[in-house]
Amino acid sequence: MRGEEGEPAQQGWVAPRGRSARGHLPRHVAGLFRFQPGRPAVAAGLRTGLALGVPLLVSVLLQMPQASWAGMAGLFVALVDKGGPYRTRARAMGAMTVLGALVGFIIALPSPLWVDVALTFLWVTACGFARSFGDTPGILGMLLANLFVVSLALPARGPEAVLMQAAFFVAGGLWSMFLSLVLWPLRPYRPARLAIATCYEELASGAEAVADWPLEGPSRVGTWESVQRAARMRQSLETARATLGATRQGRQEESGRGEHLLVLLEDADALSLLLTAMSESLDEAPRDGACREARLEAQRALRSLAVDLRGVVGALVRGTVPVPAAWDAEGVTRVVQAGSPPEPARSQYAHVAGLLGRLREHSAVALDVASRLERGRPLPERDTKPFAAEPGQERSWWAVLGDHLTPKSVVFRHALRLGLTATVATAVAEGLGLDHWYWVTITVIVVLQPYAGLTMEKGLQRVAGTLVGSVLAMGLVHMLPARWLMLAAIVVLICVSVSVRPLNFTVFQVLLAPALVLLAEIQTGDWQLAGVRIFNTLLGGALALAGMRLLWPSPEHARFPEEVASVLRADRDYLREVARTPVPTEPALREARRKVGVALLSAEASFQRLLSEWKGPAKELEPGMALITFARRFTAAVTALAASRAWHAESDLGPVVRYASDALEELSSALVARRVPGGLKREAPPVEGVDALERTQVSRLVRQLGVLHHAVERMPPALRAAEADVRPVPA
Repeated sequence: MRGEEGEPAQQGWVAPRGRSARGHLPRHVAGLFRFQPGRPAVAAGLRTGLALGVPLLVSVLLQMPQASWAGMAGLFVALVDKGGPYRTRARAMGAMTVLGALVGFIIALPSPLWVDVALTFLWVTACGFARSFGDTPGILGMLLANLFVVSLALPARGPEAVLMQAAFFVAGGLWSMFLSLVLWPLRPYRPARLAIATCYEELASGAEAVADWPLEGPSRVGTWESVQRAARMRQSLETARATLGATRQGRQEESGRGEHLLVLLEDADALSLLLTAMSESLDEAPRDGACREARLEAQRALRSLAVDLRGVVGALVRGTVPVPAAWDAEGVTRVVQAGSPPEPARSQYAHVAGLLGRLREHSAVALDVASRLERGRPLPERDTKPFAAEPGQERSWWAVLGDHLTPKSVVFRHALRLGLTATVATAVAEGLGLDHWYWVTITVIVVLQPYAGLTMEKGLQRVAGTLVGSVLAMGLVHMLPARWLMLAAIVVLICVSVSVRPLNFTVFQVLLAPALVLLAEIQTGDWQLAGVRIFNTLLGGALALAGMRLLWPSPEHARFPEEVASVLRADRDYLREVARTPVPTEPALREARRKVGVALLSAEASFQRLLSEWKGPAKELEPGMALITFARRFTAAVTALAASRAWHAESDLGPVVRYASDALEELSSALVARRVPGGLKREAPPVEGVDALERTQVSRLVRQLGVLHHAVERMPPALRAAEADVRPVPA
């Protein structure tokens, strides 16, 4: 398929190789060795190593085996610390400390098998529902489920031992919190600064990408690379908004630092809108003749804009004072006036010049605010007026949980599947009297994910990591006969494994497995546990895969059409908001655009999961790829129209909006019903009566509707199979 400008819709996208499902297992295997971009989390690794190592050292020196529970608490509380605002981190770590102690206190006494099985089902299912509230609560639930299983397998002897176990766990949790929140430098706004810096880095990369477009060749707007760049921009804005909101919560009497960051965040959102409009305008504008120099002048200005944006990044990350780049936003206007290109090129480049002027204004505000950060100098009133108040209170936890108390919810299905599979694992492993049987159940809890593709990936990572790591543990047992050397090896392995976890989960498992095996061997004196762990991990992985296959499987092809339909409905609402008369406020436009961006992120995540599960020919996924690409292009076209409405508020876009709304409604209904959409009901309305710029923008928007319609028509039968709709895991 080719876009309306003639470029391949999937340019830059690497489709899965092979003609059938036989090719998707190698993709999972290849994923084992794929490293994510970024740096190792060295600080997190050191904190985790100290959180575990110091209590273990105390336990060995004082010859108090029960004190090792403090080390386990330190490890679990450190793992639940995913960074971000200190308030959020303290809440999550405190919850892990208190709930972990309660879990051990309640179920630490020995109990018969049927009680263990019943408690496993109830507790693990409840922990599965923690995903309803986001990523950090989901991790907290998984760790509490693991702790529950360990407490069942290693019961305390007598009430006094139970109290001591709970006390040691609280002590270990407090030690880990002290390391993370007190001993390390306490800079409350540091996470928010880094999150906003990521926004400006993405903006600078986007400006540079447009500045490097060649004058010849196909469009660069519709490539999968540009789609991913836009997705990263929206994700960074959402992350920064959540981080800053959590940081400022309860700080009404704070200094002006939070206000500075709020202005920078809102300015980044406005800059992203203008850059989207700029890329659309330059892509549509002619590039030859008298327009060539105007295009080059605009691209030179965008390179200078990228320099300014990176100056803001430096101020946020390193505290430097940014130095504005010397660039001229009026250069395009002078070139257009000198060359006198014909319409509509003249209007298009006049619009480009106007966008550059607005970009220059917003970048100047960002540079000024960034230069005031370190000294906390107050902001001029002009910088704080345009921004709306922060959002109101969040929904109650019960309302969020209630949304997922339905069989249609992915969270509901996953929690029930997790609870039942963990119960079977506990019954089988404990009933057979397997040595260290809890490793079977823990493997089920770690491997089993809400989606089939992720479960397969986690299973392979867990098994591969355990096999290699356990072999490494066997070697270390013979190389390190002294107990203190083993303790040092455990701490080093934990430090390095946590450091590389953000980059590659398989390497994390390879390094974590020998640490856990050595830890168990130190406590039990059994030096043959590596083979036991391998067998138990294989059994747990097999049970997890069986649970995913047999218990309410929810394939991604049942969700993907629903996700794309949500994007199209959000696009419809965004277009209506843009065309509303009188012209809507900037906060209202940003909120409508944000809803489209969030829906697109969800659809793109669904498509990535679909890639890992797809069993048909890879070429059948091309229409889904085209839908995501051109839904984002349609959004960009609406954004370009929104940017021009500031100068053309009097235009009546009613006929075009009604035509586009009807078309988007039909496409979304066809996707939900898994049917072929009806033809476009009528010819596109004329766009006479508006100026040449808006006529060009509206024509582009209508063309993209045709591309979206054609993509929905070509959806493969497997993506149209009637399935019960399911609610996704919240992003």
